[in-house]
Amino acid sequence: MAAGIDFPSLRSPSSRLHKHSRAAEPPKLPTMPLQWGSSVRQHQVQTVAAELRRRGSHAGVVVVGGAGVGKTTLARRALRAARGPVRWVAASETARGIPLGAFAHLVDAGGESEPHTILRAARERLLSEPNVVIGVDDAHMLDELSATVVHQLAIEQAASFVVTVRTGTDVPDAVTALWKDDLLARVELTAFTRDEVAAVVEAALGGPVESVSVDRLYQTSQGNPLYLRHLVEGAVAAEHLRRVAGVWQLRGATVITQQLSALVSARLADLPAPALDVGALLAFGGTLDVDTLAAMRDRKAIEEAERAGIARVGGPPDRLTAALSHPIYGEVIRDRTGVLDAQRIRGELVRTLSAAPLAHVSDRIRLVTLAIDSDEPPTFDVLIDAAADALRLGDVVVAARFARRATELGGDVRAVTLLAAALAWQGQGEAAEAELAAVDDSNLGELELLVWAIPRAANLYWMLGDSAAASALVEDVRKRVSVPLGLEFLEMFHATFTDRLPGALRAAREVLESPLVIPLVHGWAALTAASALSQTGRLDDVAELVEAGLDDVTRSTSGLLRFNLGLAEIPALLAAGPVADAAAAARRYLEFAVGQQPARGKAGVLLGTVYLRAGRLAAARSEFTEAIAALRGVGYVWEFLATASLCETCAALGERAAAQEALSRAERLVAGTHTLFDAELRTARGWVAAAQGLTSDAIVEWSAAADAAIRSSRNAVAADALYAAVRLGDVTAAPRLAQLAGDVDGETVQVQSRQAVALAAGAGAGLLTVAVRWEELGAELFAADAAASAAAAYTKAGDRRGKVEAAGMAARLAQQCDDAKTPALAAEANPLPLTARERETASMVALGLSNKEIADRLTVSVRTVEGHIYRACTKLNVPDREALASAITRAAGGGGDTSR
Repeated sequence: MAAGIDFPSLRSPSSRLHKHSRAAEPPKLPTMPLQWGSSVRQHQVQTVAAELRRRGSHAGVVVVGGAGVGKTTLARRALRAARGPVRWVAASETARGIPLGAFAHLVDAGGESEPHTILRAARERLLSEPNVVIGVDDAHMLDELSATVVHQLAIEQAASFVVTVRTGTDVPDAVTALWKDDLLARVELTAFTRDEVAAVVEAALGGPVESVSVDRLYQTSQGNPLYLRHLVEGAVAAEHLRRVAGVWQLRGATVITQQLSALVSARLADLPAPALDVGALLAFGGTLDVDTLAAMRDRKAIEEAERAGIARVGGPPDRLTAALSHPIYGEVIRDRTGVLDAQRIRGELVRTLSAAPLAHVSDRIRLVTLAIDSDEPPTFDVLIDAAADALRLGDVVVAARFARRATELGGDVRAVTLLAAALAWQGQGEAAEAELAAVDDSNLGELELLVWAIPRAANLYWMLGDSAAASALVEDVRKRVSVPLGLEFLEMFHATFTDRLPGALRAAREVLESPLVIPLVHGWAALTAASALSQTGRLDDVAELVEAGLDDVTRSTSGLLRFNLGLAEIPALLAAGPVADAAAAARRYLEFAVGQQPARGKAGVLLGTVYLRAGRLAAARSEFTEAIAALRGVGYVWEFLATASLCETCAALGERAAAQEALSRAERLVAGTHTLFDAELRTARGWVAAAQGLTSDAIVEWSAAADAAIRSSRNAVAADALYAAVRLGDVTAAPRLAQLAGDVDGETVQVQSRQAVALAAGAGAGLLTVAVRWEELGAELFAADAAASAAAAYTKAGDRRGKVEAAGMAARLAQQCDDAKTPALAAEANPLPLTARERETASMVALGLSNKEIADRLTVSVRTVEGHIYRACTKLNVPDREALASAITRAAGGGGDTSR
């Protein structure tokens, strides 16, 4: 058993322990101070202020809570709103031993020595003005005489009080009686919830914070406002918390500011040495079984750590676990522990944990994490296994660290491919290619060659967008492989790279039917087959392939590949019909991500896709925005999909400038690359045109998108593009959609086709029936547009009753969809007595186009354009082009900046 560990660095400045650079040179605070608001405490402030104004049965309020939860801030805010003179008293440990020490700055008792005369003098001076309000901070540290003054004045209601008391401390009886005897109203102040942390931090930073970063801040601070503030300010100063694509992201190690370190160190310095010793083991080892901890330290030390409040023990009686009572304690202890002591502690943990079977893969990863920086360094094979485990879990940062260390030990191709995979998944495609290109592949066996070529080809194509290099590599490796499985797999990859979906599907099936099963190869084949079937619209085997692929991923070293399977599963489920099924699947991918990036960003793209279909537009926008920031550089595919979807989302919300900005980003992402996403890019362009009122341009783009998708056998994608035109009122899409309805499985395309037929026939009842079915399926945005089209059809037919019913449904659904402003909904909410061509011409006027430019866009004469403008101005009773532009912008829902 190791001797107890002393922590002089926590006890005095003359520490013998070396400190890490973070502690020795604490980061400077931000040059621009953050704006720390208190809006989340507004309810409590109002409660306290109301009690002070009421002056009824209570003489004020006592605010009770743990250290750092914001009691003092709340009390001061409430006192600022008080009516009458304010006296502020702050108790302290120093003044605790002095009679009436807390009130010394307010009360001069002169030469009085008798308690009753001192109390009378204090009373007279404190109440020298009427309606006095007294704030008493940290009342648990009041001396007995000061506590008596407060108690007596509260009994008599001679003054109003706002008193703060810290929980978990010894409190004078006179102070306890303030709430026990119902003299003051008691207000419990707890730590911030996760949502409150998000609100406070976003207000301080002045912008959105990604959900993963909010989770980390919440977990580390445990909602303690004081700790939270220091964590955020330290992270901003160290540039670990920075804005990326408009979203704040927290990356890198936790930064402990000098102030926070001092606060926590002062708390730890009062603890007994054995308790600190146990705390050090928990700081480095994380949650440990009590039996494991007892094998390293005396059980009485563990009990002392629990009593002292540094450790928390819980769990079932037969397997108790111990953990630090607050994550910040661990950060400070690790930060202030010397390098050699830290190595020794980690080594002791490694030896103890290695003595027992490791129950879970995360236990193995923790063990290697400890061993790397300990006096018990891991072997090459252990590092390789741990790197593979980390990749399976999707922890790419840890995987890269393990694999990098393995390569430093003279690792073989296994270490390089693991390192390259971890780098690529982090968006470091160039670095991954450099590692793989440096491998001498001339002496690799066929299976080794495949294992090396697969990630390199994937990285070249998906991450670097170099389809030519990827194809050349595959072709070269094909000449050197004789194993049928390898040949089939390489053909599958090559067909994918050259946009031959049927060929890729055929080769993938051959790989899946091979008697030789390599999980990584099998997983890629399952992904390729599921994706091909989902896009072509043949859904029967997609679910089975996805499950098989997920199983393969679990047994391979490519954990993040599971999210690519989601790109096949989610669209297939949405094509099948019920949105609830797709939502359940998206939540599963969210669980796979376990709060890690880039996994969470990829899961966000899948979840946002479901939100968009469901009409939860604000949530979809948030998911796509966060994903774009998190996935920058992590292969153009994911970021492109998020950006194209954000374009459609913003267009549906009527946010024209934001939709245009998203489109520009999407175009930059695929510029100069061979892409499978021509249809998606054209679809995004169509949505921007639609949001701007350019109906003809939008329909042309969607028709071209359908053509591009059909050329690649992507029938399901083509159907969605044509349906977008139907939502805009295109009556010509019905025949093509009807044909695709025979080629694509699932109910979605059937309902899309029925809506197109009803629209072409001007059948309000048919459109309303479709709207009802969309709502039943959970596709509320589709339902809203269909109801708006029904209202227009009823209006044209002169059916007022039908029009009222359909319009009411459209308005209700639009509101449920976060006040959606799709073109159909905008036209219904703000009807104009214009023909479709007049409205489109007016929209172009609003965009600032000249008559000549409009004529060129519509392929008509300038005189014809002038006629449309004249008639539109006459119908809207406006005098000129400027007034016409204003009218059409208002009718479109005031969709923000109309600049192109």
